[in-house]
Amino acid sequence: MKLQDCLGTRIRRLRQDRHWSQQELSMRAGISTPHISSIERNKRQPSLEYAKRMADALGVPLTALSDDSKDLRTPKLKRSPEEWPLSMQNFILNEEAEPYLEAAQQLSNLPKQESDFVSLIIELLTQKYKYNSRSM
Repeated sequence: MKLQDCLGTRIRRLRQDRHWSQQELSMRAGISTPHISSIERNKRQPSLEYAKRMADALGVPLTALSDDSKDLRTPKLKRSPEEWPLSMQNFILNEEAEPYLEAAQQLSNLPKQESDFVSLIIELLTQKYKYNSRSM
């Protein structure tokens, strides 16, 4: 399979792994839905700018769109984003959440042992905060 044929297929798979419609990716990337459809069907090749927008929207590096040697599928979620509490959905869409989402993305790129260590630190800090706030 040629690189240009892989690109659309890879974008589609990454989008579907997130349980997003083409319209959802369209809104997040600022690209028309018909254009995304054409790219996913390998009828049209995205410009570098559009490829970057889609990669950013999908939360993967630009190279991930063409490098099939890495499995960048999103881990299976216990619930689809539509089932998340409204407060969580609103938080994710809020600009103030961006640093946390970027940190989560970086965390997902770490080796498992390091990722587990960072998660443990976060859990301990959260417990410390809860304990200290009860003491006040």
